[in-house]
Amino acid sequence: MAHFEYSSVIEVPRQKLFDFVSDMSNLPEIMSEDYKIEATSPITKLKKGSEYEIRITRIGISVLWGIVIEDIVPGEFVRDRQSHGPFSLWVHTQKFEDHGQGTLLTDFIEYDVPFGLFGKLADDIFIRRDLQKIFSRRHIKISEHFK
Repeated sequence: MAHFEYSSVIEVPRQKLFDFVSDMSNLPEIMSEDYKIEATSPITKLKKGSEYEIRITRIGISVLWGIVIEDIVPGEFVRDRQSHGPFSLWVHTQKFEDHGQGTLLTDFIEYDVPFGLFGKLADDIFIRRDLQKIFSRRHIKISEHFK
C-alpha cells in the first residue's frame, strides 16, 4: 500500500472552507485542467454513507469512479473510499485545522494499484507525480476561489 499527503494553508475560516469542499458540485471547479469530471449520479452535500459516482476523463480515457463517504465530522474531516474505480484500494481523508486566520487543509491518501509489479512501476513512473500535480492544483484553485 502506498501513501500520499499534500497540505497547504487556505486563507479562509475552517467552516467556510469545509462547506465549500464538501459541496460536491464544486469538484469540477477545483480539478486539474488535465481531467474532465462529470457526475453520473446525483451529487449532494456529503454525509456519512452517501455514495456517488463520477466519470473522470483524461487523454481520451474515461473511468467510472464510485465513492462512499465512510466518515465525516463537519468542519474537521471527511474520509471517503473508492467503491469501484481504477485503484485496488483508495481511501482519501481530508482534514481541516485552524491555522491563524486560515485553515490548514491536508489531503491524505492510502492507495494500492492493481497489476502487481506493472502497477508498482506505473506508480513509480507517473501515478505519484500525477497525485502531486492534481492536489497541488486543487489547493491552488480552492485558494483562488476565495480571493
